Amino acid sequence: MPTANTMAAMGIVSLPGMMTGQILSGTEPMVAVRYQVAIMCAITGAVAITAYLIVLQGYRSYFTKAQQLEMQ
Repeated sequence: MPTANTMAAMGIVSLPGMMTGQILSGTEPMVAVRYQVAIMCAITGAVAITAYLIVLQGYRSYFTKAQQLEMQ
């Protein structure tokens, strides 16, 4: 949820580091925004994939093939 909140406020409430650096270096603001959106989407995708894999691994570790909680 924090990543989604960051994406919603990006450019309105705060200026992320890479976008600010590009704007200060003379890059067109729309180009800087596109790069920042691409970076934020990549971060969000990586977080989503990592969370899915952690849940999948936990599910496989704690449940049997018959969908029963494994008692250790």
